[in-house]
Amino acid sequence: MVMRRAVGLDIGGSWIRAALGDQSGRILRRSVRRVARGSPDQFISEVIGIIKDVCSGDFGEVEGIGVGAAGRLDLRKGSIEFSPHASLKSVPIKDAIEAEFRRGAVVLNDCVAAAVAEGAVGAGRGIGNLVYVGIGTGIGAGIIADGRILLGKDGNAHEVGHMIIDLEGRLKCNCGGLGHWEAYTSGSGIPKLARYLSEGFSGASRLAEMVRAVSGEGVEAKEVFSAAYGGDPFAKLVIGRAAEINAKAFANLVNLYDPEAITVGGGLALKNPSLTVDPVAESLPRLCFNAPPKVMLTPLGQDAPLVGALLSAFGSVRSKMIPQMG
Repeated sequence: MVMRRAVGLDIGGSWIRAALGDQSGRILRRSVRRVARGSPDQFISEVIGIIKDVCSGDFGEVEGIGVGAAGRLDLRKGSIEFSPHASLKSVPIKDAIEAEFRRGAVVLNDCVAAAVAEGAVGAGRGIGNLVYVGIGTGIGAGIIADGRILLGKDGNAHEVGHMIIDLEGRLKCNCGGLGHWEAYTSGSGIPKLARYLSEGFSGASRLAEMVRAVSGEGVEAKEVFSAAYGGDPFAKLVIGRAAEINAKAFANLVNLYDPEAITVGGGLALKNPSLTVDPVAESLPRLCFNAPPKVMLTPLGQDAPLVGALLSAFGSVRSKMIPQMG
């Protein structure tokens, strides 16, 4: 019996990760490249190259190619319309892949792909309603409602990171919008929150001094978390405020989608669960109108979007979980 295989791509703000794997979600081979900064043609060239790398030139057993990409998509066209972190606009990625490899390609948001993985081989097996939240450079989500992926008219029903959580719009998101969740507690948002909070902080703090000295520019989220673990009072204030914002945003998701479980991934959350996921789980019972679900780190780790992209290339998975776009 010939083993059926597919290729999955996870396209983030800085890296493209590729995997060759089977229908169980098992990854057989991997490849990683930096996202090409330049024209759509340069970016597509990198995508084509990494697919060739991960397949080692042998496409005989490859059934299809699944793409999980951060940003606003048009699933009917199979294009990345706008990805602020990767600086991409109007990239016809589906057509380019299919023309090059003569295989069907499927394009999903990266966090939607992660939700596919959760439903097929992860924490969502056996349950019909789940939300996956990715907290990394940005914030995104994938939603399973009544056993099916929620897509919306263009395939962007999951852009929770651009939910407005600050009516005064004090911080600007990388997409250009004001007051978006992502602008406050993501990897790109934590430094902005630190800069804003430093204006009203009067205590002794090495981190606060650093933030003020560089106007927040050049300070990274990992430095804020490191300082918080070390007991810096300003860092603890910033991370504590971020945890409050996250908890309220998660409560909104619970009230909107009524999930049985919320799984959390993304590099920032996976590296700092005690300061990101745990406070959310503790706060939801007092914030939710609906019954609070279990909140946990994804058991699939950093591979959740990659595995989901891989699985989405198989027709059997798509027919079960992913609505067809008209």
